[in-house]
Amino acid sequence: MPTPVYQRQIARSPRKTTHHSTDWRCTRCDKLLGVCRDGRMHLRFARGHEYFVSFPVTATCRGCKTLNQASAPAGR
Repeated sequence: MPTPVYQRQIARSPRKTTHHSTDWRCTRCDKLLGVCRDGRMHLRFARGHEYFVSFPVTATCRGCKTLNQASAPAGR
């Protein structure tokens, strides 16, 4: 017999989600796309593919397929 809904406890993470100012995230789903380091964007993909690219940067989110653009490093 399944546990009644009122007796179930909701699992919650005790830590809050924090985003660093150097993170480049999708405008739609908030997935991490890259990290700004030394004035360039660091992009990392599956199977060890890593790229350092200059600005402006355009990328499609692998989660929701939204086209995202970053024109300059954060803070400028």
